[in-house]
Amino acid sequence: MKKSLIALAVLGGLAAAAQAQSNVTLYGRVDLGLQRGLGDDITRLEQGSGSRLGVRGVEDLGGGLKALFNIEHRFNADTGTAGSTFWAGRSVVGLEGGFGQVVLGREYTPARNIANRADPWGGETVGAMESILFGDILPSRQNNSITYTSPSFGGLRAQAQYALDEADTGEDFYGVNLSYGAGPLSLAYGYNKAGVDDNTWHLVTAGYDFGSFRLVGAYGQGTPETGADKHRSYMVGATAPLGAGEVKVAYGKLEEVDPDRDVSSKFAIGYHYALSKRTTVYFDVANDSELADHKTGFDIGLKHNF
Repeated sequence: MKKSLIALAVLGGLAAAAQAQSNVTLYGRVDLGLQRGLGDDITRLEQGSGSRLGVRGVEDLGGGLKALFNIEHRFNADTGTAGSTFWAGRSVVGLEGGFGQVVLGREYTPARNIANRADPWGGETVGAMESILFGDILPSRQNNSITYTSPSFGGLRAQAQYALDEADTGEDFYGVNLSYGAGPLSLAYGYNKAGVDDNTWHLVTAGYDFGSFRLVGAYGQGTPETGADKHRSYMVGATAPLGAGEVKVAYGKLEEVDPDRDVSSKFAIGYHYALSKRTTVYFDVANDSELADHKTGFDIGLKHNF
């Protein structure tokens, strides 16, 4: 409790700095709604995406070099509680220049960034396809990491990450991605390897914006550990503007190979309506036919960014 109070006091001090300095920004999100999760038979007041409070900033060091930082706290808006990791969203400091960007700390994994952009829901609400795109293997973030992001070369960009094994167990983490975006076309590849065993995940995504709608697809495969069944995933989805909002739809499948076993077969559809640039009302429905019970879930909620 004392640690949380101290961290909140620090955040308050940074918020005051944000008001005094134009290069420091206080931001956040509060998201709540009625939700019945897949496999659940109880309707709850839940967040469709992670409610958060964060501070980020950039300092110009001259000569094209900049220092940057970002710390982000995650919390449950329905109860006001938080997990044991206070800066659970992101906690990084780094440098940026003509060479690209290097950050140190708790950061998203490169392959997760590929999956997040391919998922029509961006990993949010009951409709999210990220768990399928992760293959039950890929982690969202890594602690104690060093992450390099290259500049864009004609739409081509690369990212690499190494996370230190501070327990000396041989479980270092490596991850990379390579993405291309020019005009309506986007292509990406992500890879990660963790531990001394063959714990790997490959993910390929593609998207094309036809104007009236955007079509996305993804394929992933990997092995969670030596001797375990290979995992394979597929997803196809689309987003389309409708009025002041956006329709989202996708189907994804995750399976184990040799012997074949379907882990998840999920279909989702939803509509997110923008009340303003910062406030969105959303309604999503999803069904996973591989669940034994309560195969259908939904959420209807309100998300406000500031």
